Amino acid sequence: MSHKPDRVADNPLGTPYGTDLSAPSMTVPDVKGYRKEQAVEASHRFHQRYSELEQQMQELMTQADYNDRLLNAQLAFKPIIGRTYYLYNQDDKDTISMISPLEWGESYMKRKKFVGAYKILADNVWIEVESDN
Repeated sequence: MSHKPDRVADNPLGTPYGTDLSAPSMTVPDVKGYRKEQAVEASHRFHQRYSELEQQMQELMTQADYNDRLLNAQLAFKPIIGRTYYLYNQDDKDTISMISPLEWGESYMKRKKFVGAYKILADNVWIEVESDN
């Protein structure tokens, strides 16, 4: 068995790097710029996702607030899932009605303030809907 000296490759043409002193020098790429770009991109993605979650949380809090208001309003009937009901306020008391503001007429509506139109879903959550008034 022949002894090979150090720094000698078995197949110098098949290596991705130079094997003798006259070969081009190896340079390490600048990774600082790459890392900075990655950090900026990741930070942008996290901020964007945070903004989306913050908006969803705000919408959820708004929905929870009016659900609480509707659940504490006076109600003289059992609401049917999927139907539209109308929330009115008179003397700081909320009332849910099946009758829209247009059906009540102007003279009745002078005494009450129309708050909004809502539907109750199967999971007993109220959602705001467009009203016809």
